[in-house]
Parts: sequence; structure tokens; C-alpha cells
Amino acid sequence: MMHEYHFFTHSPEETTLLATKMAAQLLPGDVLAMRGNLASGKTTFTQGLTSYFDIAEYALSPTFTYINEYHGKSQDVIHIDAYRLTSGAELITMGIWEYYESGAIIVIEWADIVAAAIPEDAIGMSFRAVAGEDNGREIVIHSPRLLSFFE
Repeated sequence: MMHEYHFFTHSPEETTLLATKMAAQLLPGDVLAMRGNLASGKTTFTQGLTSYFDIAEYALSPTFTYINEYHGKSQDVIHIDAYRLTSGAELITMGIWEYYESGAIIVIEWADIVAAAIPEDAIGMSFRAVAGEDNGREIVIHSPRLLSFFE
């Protein structure tokens, strides 16, 4: 059973706050499969995740390097940008299974491109810019387990 959560954020700070609330519930080895157009909030959300885990490096989208590894005091985060890939097979040849088995939280932007290499129990996320609102974002989360976003 998938649990679905809908959010609207109105600023990068709200997107970051939502990410920290989610980060508090993530488990080692979780995979976040993100979908959404350019500038829809995926990297901003990832920055919220990395800040929650006390990662000193500023998370940037690894569009040209494909993979950024962030090492936190208590949790590592692997940030993958599949925008320039053409299939899940490419991600597999890059060694994705080693990352999946590492205990790191894996964030994959443009997950729809590499869907064949995404585990079935991944947390799916869709990002969409809201028309007419400069920093408005609609974020939909599909999780195989129950999450709580209320304090």
C-alpha cells in the first residue's frame, strides 16, 4: 500500500522545511525517486535533507558529474542527477547497487529516466512549479510506509 501526501510550498524556505520534516523520518538505505521539470524544487529539497544531516557541503545538482556524495556525522546522502542519462541500464553500469547497499540515503533527480533501476520500495516524489506564483511548488510524495509531517 502506498501512502500519498500533497504539499504546496510558497518559498524555498518552506520547501527546505518540508525536507527537514521528511529527513527526520528517513531510514538508512531509503531511496527518494524525484520527478519534475527544471527549477521545480528538487535540488532545494535535497539541500534541506543535507542540512538536516549536518552535511557541511552545499548540495548542488550533479548534472555533469552525475553523482555527488555527501558525508554527514550520522548519515550519508548520495545525490544522483539522471537528467543526462538515457536509461536505468546506464545507472546500473555506474554502480548504483553499491550505493543502494551502502546505508546512505539515495536521492535521484529525474528518476523517471532511470525507472528500471529504481527499487520498488523507493519513496516517489513529484515536483511541479505552481503557475502564477514565483516560488510556489506542488510536491506529492508516495511512500510505502506511513510518514508524519505534523509536529
